[in-house]
Amino acid sequence: MENRKKLIILIIGFLGFAAFLVVTYFGYGLLSSEYNKKNVTIQAEKDGDENKQSTKPSKFKAKLMAEDFTVYNENSKEVKLSDYRGTPVVLNFWASWCPPCREEMPAFNEMSNKYKDKVSILMINLTDGQRETVDDAKKFIKENDYNMKVLFDNEMDASDKYNITAIPRTIIIDKDGYIINDYSGGISKDILESKIKLLIE
Repeated sequence: MENRKKLIILIIGFLGFAAFLVVTYFGYGLLSSEYNKKNVTIQAEKDGDENKQSTKPSKFKAKLMAEDFTVYNENSKEVKLSDYRGTPVVLNFWASWCPPCREEMPAFNEMSNKYKDKVSILMINLTDGQRETVDDAKKFIKENDYNMKVLFDNEMDASDKYNITAIPRTIIIDKDGYIINDYSGGISKDILESKIKLLIE
Protein backbone atom coordinates (compact mmCIF):
# COMPACT_ATOMS: atom_id res chain seq x y z
CA MET A 1 0.00 0.00 0.00
CA GLU A 2 2.81 2.35 0.97
CA ASN A 3 4.66 1.54 -2.25
CA ARG A 4 1.54 2.27 -4.28
CA LYS A 5 1.21 5.74 -2.71
CA LYS A 6 4.86 6.49 -3.47
CA LEU A 7 4.34 5.40 -7.07
CA ILE A 8 1.29 7.65 -7.45
CA ILE A 9 3.18 10.62 -5.98
CA LEU A 10 6.10 9.91 -8.31
CA ILE A 11 3.81 9.79 -11.37
CA ILE A 12 2.05 13.03 -10.38
CA GLY A 13 5.41 14.73 -9.86
CA PHE A 14 6.64 13.56 -13.26
CA LEU A 15 3.50 14.75 -15.04
CA GLY A 16 3.73 18.12 -13.30
CA PHE A 17 7.35 18.56 -14.38
CA ALA A 18 6.47 17.58 -17.97
CA ALA A 19 3.65 20.14 -18.02
CA PHE A 20 6.06 22.80 -16.73
CA LEU A 21 8.50 22.04 -19.56
CA VAL A 22 5.75 22.27 -22.19
CA VAL A 23 4.47 25.62 -20.88
CA THR A 24 8.01 26.99 -20.64
CA TYR A 25 8.83 25.92 -24.21
CA PHE A 26 5.75 27.46 -25.82
CA GLY A 27 5.94 30.57 -23.64
CA TYR A 28 9.53 31.19 -24.72
CA GLY A 29 8.59 30.70 -28.36
CA LEU A 30 5.78 33.25 -28.10
CA LEU A 31 7.98 35.82 -26.36
CA SER A 32 10.76 35.32 -28.90
CA SER A 33 8.31 35.81 -31.75
CA GLU A 34 7.01 39.06 -30.27
CA TYR A 35 10.54 40.30 -29.60
CA ASN A 36 11.60 39.65 -33.18
CA LYS A 37 8.57 41.52 -34.50
CA LYS A 38 9.57 44.61 -32.52
CA ASN A 39 13.25 44.47 -33.47
CA VAL A 40 13.23 44.22 -37.26
CA THR A 41 16.44 45.45 -38.88
CA ILE A 42 15.88 47.02 -42.27
CA GLN A 43 18.24 45.58 -44.88
CA ALA A 44 19.36 46.76 -48.30
CA GLU A 45 18.07 44.55 -51.10
CA LYS A 46 19.81 44.85 -54.45
CA ASP A 47 17.96 42.48 -56.77
CA GLY A 48 14.34 43.39 -57.37
CA ASP A 49 11.62 41.69 -59.36
CA GLU A 50 11.25 44.11 -62.24
CA ASN A 51 8.84 42.13 -64.38
CA LYS A 52 5.99 41.52 -61.99
CA GLN A 53 4.68 42.46 -58.60
CA SER A 54 6.97 41.40 -55.76
CA THR A 55 6.47 37.85 -54.54
CA LYS A 56 8.10 38.64 -51.18
CA PRO A 57 5.89 38.77 -48.07
CA SER A 58 3.89 41.97 -48.00
CA LYS A 59 0.69 43.29 -46.50
CA PHE A 60 -0.41 44.48 -49.91
CA LYS A 61 -1.54 42.92 -53.17
CA ALA A 62 -2.84 44.53 -56.36
CA LYS A 63 -5.90 46.77 -56.10
CA LEU A 64 -5.87 47.22 -52.35
CA MET A 65 -6.39 50.72 -51.05
CA ALA A 66 -3.11 52.37 -50.07
CA GLU A 67 -2.97 53.04 -46.35
CA ASP A 68 -2.55 56.67 -45.32
CA PHE A 69 0.51 57.77 -43.38
CA THR A 70 2.20 60.91 -42.06
CA VAL A 71 5.75 61.98 -42.94
CA TYR A 72 7.54 65.34 -42.88
CA ASN A 73 9.01 67.66 -45.49
CA GLU A 74 12.36 69.46 -45.23
CA ASN A 75 10.70 72.19 -43.15
CA SER A 76 9.32 69.66 -40.64
CA LYS A 77 5.76 70.19 -41.88
CA GLU A 78 3.41 67.20 -41.84
CA VAL A 79 2.63 65.60 -45.19
CA LYS A 80 0.08 62.83 -45.65
CA LEU A 81 -0.30 60.38 -48.52
CA SER A 82 -3.98 61.35 -48.68
CA ASP A 83 -2.88 64.88 -49.65
CA TYR A 84 -2.16 63.44 -53.10
CA ARG A 85 -5.49 61.71 -53.65
CA GLY A 86 -6.60 62.25 -57.25
CA THR A 87 -3.03 62.10 -58.55
CA PRO A 88 -1.02 58.96 -59.39
CA VAL A 89 1.74 58.41 -56.83
CA VAL A 90 5.03 56.52 -56.83
CA LEU A 91 6.45 55.84 -53.36
CA ASN A 92 10.10 54.94 -53.01
CA PHE A 93 11.46 53.94 -49.60
CA TRP A 94 15.19 54.57 -49.30
CA ALA A 95 18.15 55.58 -47.12
CA SER A 96 21.51 57.12 -47.95
CA TRP A 97 23.40 54.13 -46.47
CA CYS A 98 21.71 51.72 -48.91
CA PRO A 99 23.86 50.99 -52.05
CA PRO A 100 20.99 49.78 -54.30
CA CYS A 101 18.96 52.83 -53.25
CA ARG A 102 21.77 55.11 -54.37
CA GLU A 103 22.06 53.24 -57.66
CA GLU A 104 18.45 53.87 -58.65
CA MET A 105 18.32 57.50 -57.46
CA PRO A 106 19.31 59.02 -60.85
CA ALA A 107 16.38 57.23 -62.52
CA PHE A 108 13.91 58.50 -59.92
CA ASN A 109 15.29 62.01 -60.16
CA GLU A 110 14.98 61.96 -63.96
CA MET A 111 11.43 60.58 -63.86
CA SER A 112 10.46 63.12 -61.18
CA ASN A 113 11.42 65.96 -63.47
CA LYS A 114 10.07 64.41 -66.65
CA TYR A 115 6.61 63.60 -65.26
CA LYS A 116 6.29 66.15 -62.45
CA ASP A 117 3.02 67.54 -63.84
CA LYS A 118 1.38 64.12 -64.11
CA VAL A 119 2.71 61.92 -61.31
CA SER A 120 3.81 62.61 -57.74
CA ILE A 121 7.03 60.73 -57.01
CA LEU A 122 7.60 60.74 -53.25
CA MET A 123 11.00 59.65 -51.97
CA ILE A 124 10.34 58.42 -48.42
CA ASN A 125 13.54 58.50 -46.40
CA LEU A 126 13.66 56.01 -43.52
CA THR A 127 14.80 58.55 -40.95
CA ASP A 128 15.20 56.48 -37.82
CA GLY A 129 17.48 59.05 -36.17
CA GLN A 130 20.28 56.52 -35.71
CA ARG A 131 21.35 54.74 -38.86
CA GLU A 132 19.81 57.54 -40.93
CA THR A 133 19.20 61.17 -39.93
CA VAL A 134 17.59 64.12 -41.68
CA ASP A 135 21.05 65.66 -42.07
CA ASP A 136 22.41 62.46 -43.66
CA ALA A 137 19.62 62.43 -46.21
CA LYS A 138 19.83 66.15 -46.99
CA LYS A 139 23.60 65.93 -47.42
CA PHE A 140 23.26 63.03 -49.87
CA ILE A 141 20.59 64.82 -51.91
CA LYS A 142 22.61 68.05 -52.04
CA GLU A 143 25.89 66.35 -52.97
CA ASN A 144 24.23 64.63 -55.92
CA ASP A 145 22.26 67.70 -57.00
CA TYR A 146 18.92 65.87 -56.89
CA ASN A 147 15.73 67.94 -56.88
CA MET A 148 13.04 65.28 -56.44
CA LYS A 149 10.56 65.46 -53.56
CA VAL A 150 12.10 63.94 -50.44
CA LEU A 151 9.98 63.30 -47.35
CA PHE A 152 11.23 62.12 -43.98
CA ASP A 153 9.68 59.19 -42.11
CA ASN A 154 10.84 60.53 -38.72
CA GLU A 155 8.28 58.54 -36.74
CA MET A 156 8.55 55.45 -38.96
CA ASP A 157 4.82 55.70 -39.61
CA ALA A 158 5.04 54.97 -43.34
CA SER A 159 7.54 52.13 -42.95
CA ASP A 160 5.36 50.50 -40.28
CA LYS A 161 2.18 50.86 -42.33
CA TYR A 162 3.84 49.30 -45.38
CA ASN A 163 5.82 46.64 -43.52
CA ILE A 164 9.19 47.85 -44.82
CA THR A 165 11.88 45.32 -43.85
CA ALA A 166 14.16 45.78 -46.88
CA ILE A 167 14.96 48.71 -49.16
CA PRO A 168 14.68 50.00 -51.75
CA ARG A 169 10.97 49.39 -52.03
CA THR A 170 8.79 51.00 -54.69
CA ILE A 171 5.00 51.11 -54.46
CA ILE A 172 2.90 52.43 -57.34
CA ILE A 173 -0.53 53.87 -56.57
CA ASP A 174 -3.19 54.96 -59.06
CA LYS A 175 -5.11 58.24 -58.87
CA ASP A 176 -7.93 56.56 -56.95
CA GLY A 177 -5.57 55.47 -54.19
CA TYR A 178 -5.21 51.79 -55.09
CA ILE A 179 -1.88 49.94 -55.07
CA ILE A 180 -1.19 48.48 -58.50
CA ASN A 181 2.48 47.46 -58.18
CA ASP A 182 4.79 46.71 -55.27
CA TYR A 183 8.50 46.14 -55.94
CA SER A 184 11.09 44.94 -53.43
CA GLY A 185 14.68 45.66 -54.46
CA GLY A 186 16.05 47.86 -57.21
CA ILE A 187 13.99 48.87 -60.22
CA SER A 188 15.47 49.93 -63.57
CA LYS A 189 14.71 53.23 -65.26
CA ASP A 190 12.98 51.45 -68.16
CA ILE A 191 10.65 49.50 -65.91
CA LEU A 192 9.95 52.55 -63.76
CA GLU A 193 9.09 54.68 -66.77
CA SER A 194 6.88 51.98 -68.29
CA LYS A 195 4.86 51.80 -65.07
CA ILE A 196 4.55 55.58 -64.91
CA LYS A 197 3.26 55.66 -68.48
CA LEU A 198 0.60 53.10 -67.58
CA LEU A 199 -0.42 55.29 -64.64
CA ILE A 200 -1.06 58.35 -66.80
CA GLU A 201 -2.74 56.70 -69.78
